Amino acid sequence: MSIGQVLLILWRRSWIVALAFLTAVGVAAAVLYFVPGRYDAIATASIDPSGLDPVSEAAQGGPTAIGLMQGNMLQLVSSERVALDVVKRLNLTANPRVQNDFRNSDSFGRETIDEWMAGSLQKNVDPKFNLGTNVLSIKYKTGDPNQAALIANAFLASTIDATIAMKAATGDQTARWFAPQLDDMRKELETARGALESYQKETNLVAPTAAADTESSSLMAISQELSNSRASVTVMQSRLASGDTNLASDPSDPDLQSLATLKDKLLTAQTAVESVKNSLGANNPKMVSEAANIAALKKQIADATDRMREHLKARIAQTQDQVVKLEASQAAAQKALIAAQAQRNRLGELEHDVGFRLEQLNGQEKMAAQARLQSKLTFADIAVLDKAAPPIEPAFPKALIVIPVAIAAGLALGLILALLAEMTDRRIRIPNDLNLVCSAPVLGVVEPQKRLRSRRSGGSRRLRAA
Repeated sequence: MSIGQVLLILWRRSWIVALAFLTAVGVAAAVLYFVPGRYDAIATASIDPSGLDPVSEAAQGGPTAIGLMQGNMLQLVSSERVALDVVKRLNLTANPRVQNDFRNSDSFGRETIDEWMAGSLQKNVDPKFNLGTNVLSIKYKTGDPNQAALIANAFLASTIDATIAMKAATGDQTARWFAPQLDDMRKELETARGALESYQKETNLVAPTAAADTESSSLMAISQELSNSRASVTVMQSRLASGDTNLASDPSDPDLQSLATLKDKLLTAQTAVESVKNSLGANNPKMVSEAANIAALKKQIADATDRMREHLKARIAQTQDQVVKLEASQAAAQKALIAAQAQRNRLGELEHDVGFRLEQLNGQEKMAAQARLQSKLTFADIAVLDKAAPPIEPAFPKALIVIPVAIAAGLALGLILALLAEMTDRRIRIPNDLNLVCSAPVLGVVEPQKRLRSRRSGGSRRLRAA
């Protein structure tokens, strides 16, 4: 369909377009004249979602937390709790007209007048956050500009008070929850302390390291003594096997000291004999006396050597008995050390349990103190930016919006109705209508009978005149 055809259709159906246009303009005029004006009052406040908690000094905020905070705040503004507080603040139910409307409503007898009034306020309040900001806008819509501003400001004040009350209630509830928990933890701490004291009395231990230090020292002393005894046995057995009679082997041995004295005497006597051997004969009385002395000394040395060996064997046997006893003492000391280690571990576990429960109790008490302080704080993260002022012009209806919309809607509706009328009426009145049906060329036009007669009468009159 070409533009010319559309214009032809609109021309032929111009009465429909005109009727639709006039109807739309009439409706707009009726709206402007008869519909009461609606006034929107807006109160704004800034919400601080970040910063430090004044009690716990913990960082707050974050994208997720901010989103949840904004959603919760919008729900709070639109809640029945805030609406009821607004009704009580402004004493809205004291108006006789409001009371009469309530008695005539369907809610009469099912809810209180305050709840009914709060429900009507909830329908007209529109809270939202400005895009990309933390500014809360509370819009209230009503027919009275003064009342709109008054109720919008009341909603803002009630929201701030409700936020403070909710924080205080949350802190108080948390503090009350902590009370039985703290009692149980104190009982557990006392039980752990009692177990520790009983074990200390039973084992006579004061600190976990005391028993272990004593037993370790005892074991080390026994082990050292055993090592020395074994070394002594080895040395004495070596002397016994080799027949060593040298005083340097054991200067403290009295037998070796006696042998050393006899050996010195023998050496002295032999030296004296050698010195006079060449000058005196073998039968000389002095030589005979010295020879007898040397023989006696050798006999004494032999006897002393035998005694030394007997004494050495006795010392070896005695030392071996001591080694056996020390080995038994070492085994007993090792068992005592193992037992002391177990006692020390048990004592350490009990002390650790007491320390853990004490630390846990201190942490919970700190959290409970923070909760109690939180319940007494009267602060909010909301700062009022602008209070609502009575609007001068209504938000709806506005002539600058209603009239252009009505004109555009009337023309669009008229155009649509004209095209629909043309589509439903498919009669062919003029040759141009054939172009809408088919693309064949027009060969001729059969005119109506009246038009044909008028043309013939006009031709005959022209012939007569001629």
